[in-house]
Amino acid sequence: MRLPRLLFVGLALVLLIAVLVVDGGSAYAQDVGHTEQNAADAAERSDVAAGLVDAAVANRAEIEIQLAATFTRISDLAAQLSTVAAGLDKVEGQIVFADAEMTSIEAEIEAQAVDAYMNALAVPMLSFVNSDTVESALVVGVVVEAVVISGRQAIEHLVAKKNELETLQADYLTKQDEVADLKAEVDLEVAKLAALYDQADAKVAYAIRKANTADAEYRSALSAVDSARAREAEQKRQDERTTTTATNPSSSPPTTTSPPPTSPPTTSGGGSGGSWTGKPGVEQWRGLVSQYFPAHRVDEALQIMQCESLGDPNAYNPYSGASGLYQFLPATWATTAPMAGFPDVSAFEPAANIATAAWLANRYEQLGQNYWQPWSCRQVLT
Repeated sequence: MRLPRLLFVGLALVLLIAVLVVDGGSAYAQDVGHTEQNAADAAERSDVAAGLVDAAVANRAEIEIQLAATFTRISDLAAQLSTVAAGLDKVEGQIVFADAEMTSIEAEIEAQAVDAYMNALAVPMLSFVNSDTVESALVVGVVVEAVVISGRQAIEHLVAKKNELETLQADYLTKQDEVADLKAEVDLEVAKLAALYDQADAKVAYAIRKANTADAEYRSALSAVDSARAREAEQKRQDERTTTTATNPSSSPPTTTSPPPTSPPTTSGGGSGGSWTGKPGVEQWRGLVSQYFPAHRVDEALQIMQCESLGDPNAYNPYSGASGLYQFLPATWATTAPMAGFPDVSAFEPAANIATAAWLANRYEQLGQNYWQPWSCRQVLT
């Protein structure tokens, strides 16, 4: 019983290793696909949130228009009330003047009556009349006649004018009450619109916060996609390195009948001067590599590049931060690139990366160390 169990466990381990070896690439592909789907979902949420912001802003703008129209109405009503108040002041002044004028006329009538009475008593032809009845009749007749002649028309005119003014004042007062009621109604409308505007403004702020959050999630999802792609690319490069190390036909210096290189060979680098052809992604950089590396180091430099980045100038290791054709670590690049003559240049710049690699390799050779000492991929040359 023990032996079959061991055989079963061994078989399971073999199958597991096979699955891991065969499906390693597909696992990374699934990882990239998953992050890309997450990014697409995040982009959709970001678009929806942006649409909510637009809707909230449009709603607030509509309320702003209503508020502006209401404020205009209030301004018009205020001007109307001011006109009515001025009219009331004028009418009241006219009424006061009419009252004073009527009082003056009444006093004048009384004075005329007294004068008529005194004049009647002073007439000689009436001196023989001593009867109170006759005297009274004569005086009353004279006074009444004087009043009718001198005061009736003026008093009637003033009374009519005063009545007209009082009617006008009553109309103005009624109109003032109506305007005041309308103003109160508009004030209430303003209060309601102001409350709605506050709510709309709060909705805009909330929508903006949601949009910012959605946008941050989208950017984070894009970063996750970049990281997943970088991991996938790094895994492919590692797989290529493993394959190259195992099957590299130029692992040892090839035999050649060509004349020796013009540059003196190094004593510490183990340089191979043979003709070597790399992958197309690597061979595209042969001309640029030839500008910076010694002629007898060009093939070596291309082999190191193929092992490090497969000739991808944007190669990036998300675990170590190594970047570019020769996979410089951030700290190494920060100190080496300026000395190589490339300050403030990105490690993803092909020419700068190649030139800095050549400078660093030459520096190690000057120090008596292996020319390719900084790169672990130097093993492909041995």
